[in-house]
Amino acid sequence: MFSCHFITTVIVSYFLLTSKTEAPSPVNVSVTVDAVPVAGRSEVTLATCTVSTEQSAAEVSWHLGTLSDSVKLLTSTVKHLDGTLTVNSSLIATPTVQMNQQLVKCVIRHQMLNEELRIDHNIVVHYPPQLVFVTPFQNYSNTEVYQCEADANPPATHFKWHSKHQSIPNDAIKTEGNKIIFLKLTSDLSGLYICEASNEYGAGTGSLYWQKGEKKEDYHSEL
Repeated sequence: MFSCHFITTVIVSYFLLTSKTEAPSPVNVSVTVDAVPVAGRSEVTLATCTVSTEQSAAEVSWHLGTLSDSVKLLTSTVKHLDGTLTVNSSLIATPTVQMNQQLVKCVIRHQMLNEELRIDHNIVVHYPPQLVFVTPFQNYSNTEVYQCEADANPPATHFKWHSKHQSIPNDAIKTEGNKIIFLKLTSDLSGLYICEASNEYGAGTGSLYWQKGEKKEDYHSEL
């Protein structure tokens, strides 16, 4: 399957006036992600903070919060022919589901700055459905509707319904995407109904045990 993921870039430019006669001296900062990390795969770069300055290299560090024990730092400095110095500081880790949306901060210090700069960045990790569950959506006097939801990134886009012990009768039950609709509420429909939710990385399943006058949601996940 072919997929395309966007590169995330945050660029901040600061122009510092050192005196009335000198030209402004820029401090250029960017936080980039070359490819979206996928949970469970090999060690990758979660994000890179790049700082370009003149005269001297910037000091670049990170505030990692809860990720401090699971992320390594890789920092390098390059001096260009025009005298500009570029510092690259990368976060290296084996991506996990728990890392998704964790806030980190790139911290920049330089002699031309009156105070340190902090650039916020939310880590993004893609993963297959981890938890799939079926819950009531709409209930009427003669029909009942349940919806299938999944914890996945990107969100699940494909849903399949099937019954554990019998075929789903079209005249009594209708499925529409992540919804299952009981058009009749009769005892012969009692049983276990399973929803399979999937995205481009995998699938998980959740189930609903339905019985006339009583229903029980029972969810689990299969990766």
